[in-house]
Amino acid sequence: MEYVLLLILLLVVVVAMVASRFIDSGNPFPVQKKTSLFSPVERSFMQLLEKAVAGEYKILNRVKLADIMELKTGISDKSRSNTLTKLNGKYLDFVLCDPTDLSIVAVLDLVNNTSKEGHKAVPDWFVNGALDAAAIPYLRMKIKAGYTAADIQAAIASRLGKPVAKPEPMFKGLVKKGPTRPVRSLKPAVDSGNRLPVPALSHSQIKAQQTALIQAS
Repeated sequence: MEYVLLLILLLVVVVAMVASRFIDSGNPFPVQKKTSLFSPVERSFMQLLEKAVAGEYKILNRVKLADIMELKTGISDKSRSNTLTKLNGKYLDFVLCDPTDLSIVAVLDLVNNTSKEGHKAVPDWFVNGALDAAAIPYLRMKIKAGYTAADIQAAIASRLGKPVAKPEPMFKGLVKKGPTRPVRSLKPAVDSGNRLPVPALSHSQIKAQQTALIQAS
């Protein structure tokens, strides 16, 4: 009798599992749209990165490692399979390309040690090794507040071995003001007869002479 009860219970469990599978397969697309393609941090950094490159490079986002490199010939099937699996499972945050032919210039990843938003907290030995083997410059930048486009531009230029442009100096509060009234010449007035210099008269003296001439007339 006990065996019969156990058999019935097992049959009920199997039927329930099969029924749940059929019920779940009723909706083959159980998905919905995300509210945003990028997180706020990624969106802010993307805007700064666009200003930093200023059209010098084309920016591609969230690119598979397998999309920017290919396997060498003459490797074993096992090595090919393992490497392809790893290449397809690794994503890069930003890839900088030449805008004319979209050739790969460099790779940039965001680093965040305080959260788990998909950013690389520690270096990935496979990504580092693969990019190094393919001679692709790799730049990892920490996520922090206060970044400017000039900071990112300098980091990219330094990684690519290009000269880093220095920002123009700013002199706040050191603007020299112009004179508020004409500057009186220190050179004395000299007549055409090579006589002694005639001293310049003040405004009050000129006014007194004009008054005297009017009264005399």
